[in-house]
Amino acid sequence: MKLSTARVCLPFLAGALSALAVTMSSAPSRAQEPAPEVVPSVPNEAAPAPPPDAQPQPAPSPAPSPPPAHPPVATHAPGSEPPAPRPDLDVEARRWAIGYAGISQVPVGSPMLQDITAPAVGVRYWVNPTVGVDLAVGFSWSGGSVDAGGMVTDKDSVTGFLVQAGVPLALSTHRHVSFQVIPTVAFARGQTSIGTGTAAIDFSGLRFDVGARSGFELFFGFIGIPELSLSATVGLQFELRRYTFETADVRQHDTTTGFATTVQSNPWDIFAGNVAARYYF
Repeated sequence: MKLSTARVCLPFLAGALSALAVTMSSAPSRAQEPAPEVVPSVPNEAAPAPPPDAQPQPAPSPAPSPPPAHPPVATHAPGSEPPAPRPDLDVEARRWAIGYAGISQVPVGSPMLQDITAPAVGVRYWVNPTVGVDLAVGFSWSGGSVDAGGMVTDKDSVTGFLVQAGVPLALSTHRHVSFQVIPTVAFARGQTSIGTGTAAIDFSGLRFDVGARSGFELFFGFIGIPELSLSATVGLQFELRRYTFETADVRQHDTTTGFATTVQSNPWDIFAGNVAARYYF
């Protein structure tokens, strides 16, 4: 009985020892393994407060208007001179002019009325800044009647006309004045009659001039009117005058030629035929 009990206990004891040996051999390796890191628990942070209700933003104010633009200021490089102002005789802005071209004498030939005067009105056109063209015409007529105690007598009518032409040459032009030489030519004719029927006597006159004038054309730009000008000239000219006396049976001519200055014996004669006023446009 004891022998059988021992046979049963020996295998059990061997198994227990083997298990103990395995346990002891694995204990050091487990001791060398690092312990698992323990992460401390963090309490839940408080949830952020909800944002306050969005308030409506005020409407943006309108942008301020920009300051008024100033005109550009012309600048010049150091050492350079500013451009010279344009003269009043500016053909790019004003080529045409109209105005008074002076008073001229028109021969008639009547014993009671040798000559009549006729003012001329003309135009001027500048082809370029130095060359222009002048053309003027004048006309005069006079007549009427005389009533003496109920007896009416007609006056002898007198008629005259003239045509002038010239080529102004602007030799020197400055801010408000231009020095010019003007070759000219003119033709004038006048006529009148005395009596009626076979007793009528016809008188007529003819004038032809050719010459040249020189002088200044003054522009009124210095008072803000550059379109207005005044010319004063003197010169030399050849003149031919012919008076004709004619009846039913007789025809007679009286011709005079001469060469003289355009200013006559009186100094104020310059205003009669040598001054012209023009307006440019």
